[in-house]
Amino acid sequence: MMQLPRVAMLLAIIGTLTVIGSPQATSAQTVVREVAISSMPLTTDNNLDPITLVFTGYAPSWWVASNIVDWSDSAYCSGAKSVNGNEYNYTMEHPDPGGIPCYGPRDHVRIWDMGYSPVFGQWSIAAAHHEHTLCNPLCHRVIDSWEKAEADVRSAFTGGHATASISNVTLGNTGYYQGVFNDGNATRIQLRASSTQYPEVFNENGLSNRTSWSVTMNGTTLTSEHPAITFSELNGTYSFTVGAPQGYSASPSSGTINVDGAGTHQAIRFTVPWSTSSVTVYPSSENPVTIVFAGNVTVATPSVHLTTTAGNTRLGFNATEIGPGGVLNVTIPRAIVLSGSSVGVYVDGTQNDNTKVGGDASHLYVYFLIPYGTHSVELQFGPPTAHILLYVTGGVLAASVVGLLFIVFNKKKRRTVA
Repeated sequence: MMQLPRVAMLLAIIGTLTVIGSPQATSAQTVVREVAISSMPLTTDNNLDPITLVFTGYAPSWWVASNIVDWSDSAYCSGAKSVNGNEYNYTMEHPDPGGIPCYGPRDHVRIWDMGYSPVFGQWSIAAAHHEHTLCNPLCHRVIDSWEKAEADVRSAFTGGHATASISNVTLGNTGYYQGVFNDGNATRIQLRASSTQYPEVFNENGLSNRTSWSVTMNGTTLTSEHPAITFSELNGTYSFTVGAPQGYSASPSSGTINVDGAGTHQAIRFTVPWSTSSVTVYPSSENPVTIVFAGNVTVATPSVHLTTTAGNTRLGFNATEIGPGGVLNVTIPRAIVLSGSSVGVYVDGTQNDNTKVGGDASHLYVYFLIPYGTHSVELQFGPPTAHILLYVTGGVLAASVVGLLFIVFNKKKRRTVA
């Protein structure tokens, strides 16, 4: 009977030691996690954007981008931004209702791959903000919130088939960035890959913002405005075809994918085919001439107009580039441009610095770059530049001096003979 209290006391001591030991194990686990968090980049390299999102589990950037519901690629309207010297892997946007892509108001997120970590798995991080465009008079984007964009990203992943859990993590990067306060609390989103199938990811490059494209594989067609389209398939060999938007060519446009125990990636490059067009213009009091346009930029030929005033020739037209950037080569007959004329190219009223000029005996060639969108273009051909005129005038003057000296010398020679 006296042994029972001793047994009870022993059990109590063991229980106490167990209770004391439990926090120590949790504390060690917490230390490992805190060490991992402390080594995490807290801002972009220029210290202008705080890190506000952490993706863990199975979360390479392409998988993160594939699972942001209703967000689209914004690679053509996003500035450079680096973390640890590396540029972002994906940049996505979500305009507000009534907002305009690229201009906003919109949410904008940049995602960086962080590789593999024993704590976080295949992980990535992101900086997200909400912004609007302000023109006074030059237009520029103004960030008005870090927290709203973070919350909208969290909402986009809530209930997603790849979402394992969503939680908060304190990064300690509290402060004002670009004049807007960040609370230092990031959202952690843990993702998972398919357990029975492997991801086949098609990554596009070359499409403009919010341009739909598609891939058909194994009888299934997926269409997206995102930079990646992802299938999930069992091991095997599958054929695919790429649906290119109107005006684009895809490379490759078809092929096969071999799935063998791991995910695969297939890069798709979209380009605008090179084309040639021409238009006949009728300058005043001159014979009609033909202007030729060649490149992957479309020129609206009805918009082409040519004017000549006091030795200045102006060729204007509207040009549209549907990719991120294109080239245009304009061929102009020498008959309408004075030899040695200065050449200026203006796109939407701003001089284009990416211009090259060449030619032969019959034609002048003007080559320049056109950014995405529809633009008003004007080529200006002025009189020969001042240094050319000075050179010509100097030559004439020198010839005159030589001629005058020759005449004077001849006169002196005649007097001497006489």
